Amino acid sequence: MPASDTDVLNPASATLSRSLSGQISRKLGERILDGQLLPGQLLPDENALCDEFGVSRTAVREAVKMLVAKGLLEVRQRIGTRVQDVSHWQMLDRDVLMWHQSLTIEDERLISLMELRQSIEPDAAYYAASRRSAAQLAAIRDAVDQMQAHTGENSEYVLADARFHIAVLRATNNRYLEALENAIFAGLMLSIRLTNPEERLNRQSVPLHRAIAEAIEAQDAEAAYDRMKDHLADAAKRLSAVVKLDPPA
Repeated sequence: MPASDTDVLNPASATLSRSLSGQISRKLGERILDGQLLPGQLLPDENALCDEFGVSRTAVREAVKMLVAKGLLEVRQRIGTRVQDVSHWQMLDRDVLMWHQSLTIEDERLISLMELRQSIEPDAAYYAASRRSAAQLAAIRDAVDQMQAHTGENSEYVLADARFHIAVLRATNNRYLEALENAIFAGLMLSIRLTNPEERLNRQSVPLHRAIAEAIEAQDAEAAYDRMKDHLADAAKRLSAVVKLDPPA
């Protein structure tokens, strides 16, 4: 039988949410972000979720509403609840940011995501410098300013850093590059907790981001490309210093 809405799913997760519905949304959200639930895939029905989490339908419905509001799920009559396409996800929602950072991921995948970023983001900076609008430039510059203002507050710094990289990607005005937003975002969110664990390292990163923003503002595509490569090389160096990879067999 489902437990009442006053029961606690897991004491360890109680600090991350004040309600059962919040805890359920977090569990389902993490599964979506981690790729356990893929875009287009239907969620189990309400009864199955009630049985899994030991809660009432009310708690499950509230959790689904939270994820719909964040763009992760959609509800269709006579079809069910399915995972939304990545383009609808609210990447900069605070819960989504937190869920990304709480995921456990193997070191090899972290390196692979960093390699993807190094392959994509310099070109994104190049095209952003050539095509950005005034509003898109303002978003990029504001993100850098927020990074500078919050170097000592890591949760706010991470939010600003994520905003910066997404703003650059969107400023390419290329829908195919924008489609890579989730992979780029995941690579950033999963690695930044290792590459920028303290204020000192945050302060070192800000000038690298500002140099990218200045090149984009000047519409200097080559410089934007080079500055993004510099930044990602620095991030990759930090990451390689803290992850451990098994040697090839």
